[in-house]
Amino acid sequence: MNAKTNKSKAGNYILISALLLFISSGLAGCDHQPKSLFEQKAEAESANEIETRAHTSEQMVIVAPVTPATTDNAAVTPIHIIKKQTIAQQRNCDPTQNECQYFELNVLEFNPEQPWLNGIMWQTIARVLAPETSLASQDDTAKKTVLMLFDQVEYSEQVVDTLPIYQHINTELVLNPTINSLQADERTRARKNERGYADTGYLEVQSSQQRGVKRQPRLSYVMLDMQKKLQLTMKDVLLPQVTTDELSLLFQTAKKDYLSSHSDELQSSGSQDVKLQDTEPRSVKGGALSLSQQWYLDDKGLHMVYQAGELLDMKTESVDLMVPYELLQGLIKPRYIVQTLAERDRK
Repeated sequence: MNAKTNKSKAGNYILISALLLFISSGLAGCDHQPKSLFEQKAEAESANEIETRAHTSEQMVIVAPVTPATTDNAAVTPIHIIKKQTIAQQRNCDPTQNECQYFELNVLEFNPEQPWLNGIMWQTIARVLAPETSLASQDDTAKKTVLMLFDQVEYSEQVVDTLPIYQHINTELVLNPTINSLQADERTRARKNERGYADTGYLEVQSSQQRGVKRQPRLSYVMLDMQKKLQLTMKDVLLPQVTTDELSLLFQTAKKDYLSSHSDELQSSGSQDVKLQDTEPRSVKGGALSLSQQWYLDDKGLHMVYQAGELLDMKTESVDLMVPYELLQGLIKPRYIVQTLAERDRK
């Protein structure tokens, strides 16, 4: 009796298995049910997102620590910079028929996080894109402003009249090594693949609203104290008794040197009265050159950057005037003088 029952159960099991296999095969061969409008929309947006961000890229670079120097270099964690590129393009626009709106945004992310540096970066970009907007320094208003402008292009099927057709933003962070950091680097390079401490650095934001490699971007600079974690003003860098007028006279000389060394180039740029314009440029007040709002320090000296048309009464590219440190002795604080090991050895 038991043998018969077991045989019956085995037969039922085989029958059920065959039936399940048949049903599965049938389902596999059937057409899929039509997708809902919600699913179709989600897939379309996902495909568009992939197409829009097809040129997104990330590049990681190890840079110097920003924490105060200690006797134990191994205890200092370096910052990793992740450079992120994101592109927004006007939706459903045929570039063969119309000029399509385009916004490319290149920003930096920091690991471990650097809220102070992140905030300065977004505020600098926001001032470039929306100079009329009031930005609070204690919140993420600047970042929200930039991303809102970006989203206007990314999600619009029409040209956003308040934004340029083409917008390109690129952000860089340059760190200035100190003598101590370079010495530390020499000692530890073989043991650790890291750089030393950086006292200062600067953010450079390049902005362009015209396509083409020949179009020079507008440049914005922010000088940074990496140890104190703050943005530097010219007053912070100069010694207490030094006035900006003294600095202006030095850059007036730098301007004359620049004009002398670029006279042929300036003449060929289309101006017939370069020498006459140079004697009384509109940027000169009271015999001294007005200092630019865009400046930075590197291992060469103090730079003043003038945008196209700011320095001369004619259309030129941006001009980077530099005064070397030997002429800045007694004017700027010693801690902000950037030197290389080669310069130290010459002394």
